[in-house]
Amino acid sequence: MNKHFRIFLAITMIYLLLASCSKNQAEELAPEQPEPQKVTYNNFAQALFQTRCSGCHAPGNPAAAAFTFNGYTSVTANAERIRQAVIVTKRMPPNGSLSAAELQSLSKWFEDGMPEQ
Repeated sequence: MNKHFRIFLAITMIYLLLASCSKNQAEELAPEQPEPQKVTYNNFAQALFQTRCSGCHAPGNPAAAAFTFNGYTSVTANAERIRQAVIVTKRMPPNGSLSAAELQSLSKWFEDGMPEQ
């Protein structure tokens, strides 16, 4: 076989291999995206409020006059006040702001209606 024929044969085989893969087959090979986890009080917000808010807003502390953290009911009863202070104006927590991921998850939790579970 001459050199040009071998090159032509190689290019033809590569073309046939590439053309034999359909779009559907390529989509089937693509990895599936994981389902985003639902943000709830139990799997996110509770720990955030306990670590970032309860130090000042626990019963008996001076900041408890504005908002007393003692569980889900206290958070939902003060939801708009908390959302304003933490997400909108970012005045809370005063000892350090939340990370971008925490703010995003907390915003999502409020937007989804503050589900407990």
